[in-house]
Amino acid sequence: MSKFRYRISFLILICTGVCASSFAQEKVLLAADFISEKDSDVVPGVLKLLKEAKDRKVSKIIFQPGTYHFYDDHAFEKYAFISNHDSGPRRMAFPIIDFHGLEIDGGGAKFIMHGLIIPFAIENSSDITIRNLSVNWFRPTHSELVVAGVSSDASDPYIDFGITDQYPYEIKNGELIFIKKGFEHNLENAVYWDRATDAVAFQSRAMTPPMNQAVKRSVANLKDKEPILYPVDNNDPAFRNRSIENSLIATQLSPGLVRVRGVKPNLPKIGWVLVAKGRNGYNRLAPAFRLIRSERLQVNNVTVHHASGMGLIAESCRDITLTRFNVRPDEADGRTIATTADATHFVGCRGEIKMEECTFENQFDDATNIHGTYFEVTDLDGKTAGLRVGHFQQTGYEFARPGDTVVAVNPRSSAKALTSLTVDSIRMINPRYFRIYFKETAEQLKKGFYLENISAYPTVEISNSRIVNNRARGFLISTPRRTIIQGNTFSNMMSAIQCPNEFTFWYESGFVRDLTIRNNTFLDGSYGPPKPLALINVMAHADQGEYIHGKIVIENNTFTTFASAILSAQNTQNIIFRNNVIRYSGKYPLNADNPVVKLQNVFRADITGNRYDAAFKNFIFTEPLPGKLIDQSNRQIGSASK
Repeated sequence: MSKFRYRISFLILICTGVCASSFAQEKVLLAADFISEKDSDVVPGVLKLLKEAKDRKVSKIIFQPGTYHFYDDHAFEKYAFISNHDSGPRRMAFPIIDFHGLEIDGGGAKFIMHGLIIPFAIENSSDITIRNLSVNWFRPTHSELVVAGVSSDASDPYIDFGITDQYPYEIKNGELIFIKKGFEHNLENAVYWDRATDAVAFQSRAMTPPMNQAVKRSVANLKDKEPILYPVDNNDPAFRNRSIENSLIATQLSPGLVRVRGVKPNLPKIGWVLVAKGRNGYNRLAPAFRLIRSERLQVNNVTVHHASGMGLIAESCRDITLTRFNVRPDEADGRTIATTADATHFVGCRGEIKMEECTFENQFDDATNIHGTYFEVTDLDGKTAGLRVGHFQQTGYEFARPGDTVVAVNPRSSAKALTSLTVDSIRMINPRYFRIYFKETAEQLKKGFYLENISAYPTVEISNSRIVNNRARGFLISTPRRTIIQGNTFSNMMSAIQCPNEFTFWYESGFVRDLTIRNNTFLDGSYGPPKPLALINVMAHADQGEYIHGKIVIENNTFTTFASAILSAQNTQNIIFRNNVIRYSGKYPLNADNPVVKLQNVFRADITGNRYDAAFKNFIFTEPLPGKLIDQSNRQIGSASK
């Protein structure tokens, strides 16, 4: 017996020694040695903490539970081109730049931001993990107004809004302006939320245009004789805001109660919440996580309650895993929305993007958008070409790397690739104009063509996540690599899943070749527009007989919704829609105007074994398929409609 005890004790000593050695090798820093929850501003201490971590090659930083405040006044600053955001000098709470092999464990801490500051900026780094924390702003960068009264008198329609102290405001020359730390905004880009459903109000798009207060000025003299040699981005605020003026007139009835005139008679309901973030070009200033040129990144058990822009934006990164990454408002704040743009967004990424057990709800834009970017060819010279960036919020974007394969498309006809070239190098002349050098002579390339980098697309897997109550769409998927969407729950203002490419606004490239959508639950969706869109919407620019998208499998899903439009697919090689159940929800008035399945310019389709509510009388519409249509074993089931 004594020998047995001796052996056990010896093994414990060995284990203890190994564990202690492992801990020592890990080089852990305790944040408590640099900051305290009692500090009014922890930014200076965090900068010292990160410097120490880099100097000592620390692999882990541990925070104690608590609430920590981050002010932008003493934060690190650098100029940042951030895709789909407003670029410029940006301050950062955690500038994780040129770090390799670092984990930050928040220990359940709450990080509260003050001003225009990016909480986490990860750049030129690898093997980074952020876990166990939440991010919020003391004062949100959007504003929320509660409808307190309305007048539909055609001669003088108005809306009375109640405004809490969380949203300080002033009225200047009749214009309602909300005051933030470092900037201000008006009532542009506004959407109504219905407190009863905690979602965008039903058919709210018919009501919010009156709140978009910019109208063309009646008197203007803009006859500019300076020649325009190059294309102009009319979405750039420098051009878009010309000749516009405020069309809404605000007066304060009492502190916190404001009457707005100049609205149209199509008015909201009392109790609805108007969420406004201000003019485009000035409202995407500080995403919660900014990832660029980095690889093997993990964000685990992190909640973003607010950000001026996206919850997470990743550019030119490889291998990103989000596990229990949540974007949602903090109930304690009483706010309606979380981020003022997408929950997550991935541009020109590679490797694998994986999202598991995430929650994306009540953000002001899509849950995720995964795509590439088109650059326009402006001039040619043998093995080199000039490239123009199309949208002002994509300036400075890293389009390609040496060795990448790019393809050319003709935006005037189709997204079909016409020729491919290998990148030798690329150089930014200015944020709008690049020179690209090819290994081959660009014989088939023409001025006005768009280039697409087909090397910069990831595989994608999104599973067991909840995507509800947000403005706009659920997932925008534009990658030709294998993509699996399974076990998720959707309920979105517009389409739940969309596969787009487009040439004219964001210049977002991409297509799908191997997409599987299975075992998901789709609840009421597309309730914001006056006419519902399909919950799964596949679209692309193509001539008749050209198929941009490849194989899409949609199987074993449950759809419970008010509108019949479930699948709309265009310009696709192969659609498989099988063993799905489609029911009428009864939540909103029945809309059976569209077929359940609509196919246009599809080569082959297998529509088999689906069960659909009898209220949705028109099941399938399809143009003649050059390939084969299998339409069998689809049957009606009892209707929940009255």
